[in-house]
Amino acid sequence: MNENNFTPYILSSILGMLLIGILVIWFLNRAQIKISKEKIKRQEQKLEFQKELLVNTVRTQEKERERIAKELHDDVTSQLSIIHLNLHMLKERLDSEPESDNLIDHIETSLKNSTERTRSIAHELMPSIFKKFGFHHALKELANNVNLTNYIELQVENEHLLAITNQFNLLHIYRIIQELINNSLKYAEASKLQIIFESIENNFIQLSYSDNGVGFNTKQQNEGLGMGNLKTRIELLNGEIDLQSAPGLGTKVICKFPNYD
Repeated sequence: MNENNFTPYILSSILGMLLIGILVIWFLNRAQIKISKEKIKRQEQKLEFQKELLVNTVRTQEKERERIAKELHDDVTSQLSIIHLNLHMLKERLDSEPESDNLIDHIETSLKNSTERTRSIAHELMPSIFKKFGFHHALKELANNVNLTNYIELQVENEHLLAITNQFNLLHIYRIIQELINNSLKYAEASKLQIIFESIENNFIQLSYSDNGVGFNTKQQNEGLGMGNLKTRIELLNGEIDLQSAPGLGTKVICKFPNYD
């Protein structure tokens, strides 16, 4: 093979090798893309399964709360009321003795307190007003109950901006507010609470909750069960939550989620 024939041969060999190399790279790239898509698909399926499991878990919890609340209200409080009535009848039949009267009065007071506490627990587990009249009336009653204490003030603004109608999602929002208020009452030593609803971009709504309490260092504070429950419910609403607090500066919690079903 002379030099003139050898040069085209080398060039064609090089081009052939380049073509083979390009084909190998293309094939490997396609294979990698396919593998990546499969991984993403499996991850999405896993996340969807976890979310569905979480939703079912929360639904089960709410159903159990409702069942227990109904049992407390319909059965336990009824039994306590019957005991209270029988005790009152017994008191009238007994001879008037100071010691007996004092004992019966004490039992009556204990029964009355137990009955009221049982009703209160049943209401906290599943407010009857929420089932009968919906979120807005339940939120108004919650605010009224807080304000009746006379040592702490709760203001709720622009709740009418909330356009969600799905009762399960509204129950999440109600539970979030309940948990926030309970945390303030237990730990914040606050005198003022505020809840503000604001419409924001892309048909989202922002729920801003704040108190003027003692606050805390968010970096040192361990995440308790309450905060975990808040994050779980916000996740189920496809939203996000931001906690802001500092010692002496109170606490603010901002929740953002879609304002539609």
